[in-house]
Amino acid sequence: MPAPLPDPTAIATAAVSVRGLDHVHPNGTHALTGIDLVVAPGEFVTLIGPSGCGKSTLLRLIAGLDRPTAGMLERHAVERSAFVFQQPTLMPWARVAANVALPLTLAGRQADDAAAKVRDALKQVGLEDFEQAFPRELSGGMQMRASIARALVTEPDLLLMDEPFGALDEITRDRLDRELLALWQARRFTALFVTHSLHEAVYLSNRVVVMSPRPGRIAAELRIDEPYPRAQDFRVSERFVRWCKDLSGMMIEAGAA
Repeated sequence: MPAPLPDPTAIATAAVSVRGLDHVHPNGTHALTGIDLVVAPGEFVTLIGPSGCGKSTLLRLIAGLDRPTAGMLERHAVERSAFVFQQPTLMPWARVAANVALPLTLAGRQADDAAAKVRDALKQVGLEDFEQAFPRELSGGMQMRASIARALVTEPDLLLMDEPFGALDEITRDRLDRELLALWQARRFTALFVTHSLHEAVYLSNRVVVMSPRPGRIAAELRIDEPYPRAQDFRVSERFVRWCKDLSGMMIEAGAA
C-alpha cells in the first residue's frame, strides 16, 4: 500500500518532519526521491529496504551529517541527537571511559560532571565494570554497547542507529535488541533505526517504513500494534509471525525483497 502523505497537524507536533526530500550524491547517483515522513516524539521507527535504497543516506540527512538536494527537512524540539554507526568506531588507543566521554570532552564539559555521566551511560548498557578496558579487550557486542553508551551520554532526544547490530551473531543481536528496547522504554527518546532484518524491525518498532530500490522512496508503512514491553515469547508467537508475513508481503510488493 502507498505510504500516506504527512498530516499537517502531525507535522506541527513532530520530532522529525520530511517533505518532498530528494538527494543526489556528488557523483551523480540519485539516492532518494520524494521522501515524505513524519516521526512523532518518543516513537520508534525502523527503515527497511534493499541495499542501496538510501536508508543510511536518509538517516545521515536527518542527523545533519549531509544536506538534501531538495525538499524540506526539519527537527522540532530536538535539542540533542546522537548517531550510532554500523561499526562501533571506537578509538583503539583510548580506554572505554574516554571513548564514551568523547562527545562531552568535545563540548567542553567539566571533568567531574563528564565522569558521572560516563559512569551512568556505561551502567545503562551493562559495562560499568569495563571503564578502564581498551576496545580490543571487548567482544563485538560489548564494543557496540560502548558505542551506544557514547551516544546516550549526551542524553539525546533523538537517537539515530544505522544497522548497529548487523555484523553480530544472532544470539548477541537478539540480546542487544532487548537491551535497546529497555533503554528506549526507560528514556523514551525518539528512535530511527535502520536494518535489513524484518524480524528485528517487527520486534523493535512502533512503525516500520519500507523503502523501494534506488532512487529510494517510501513505498509502504506498517504499524506494529503490539504493547511494550515485548518479551522474548513475542518473537515465537503467532502474532509475530503474522506481522513478519505482512511486512514481507509489503517488501515484495515494493520491490524491496
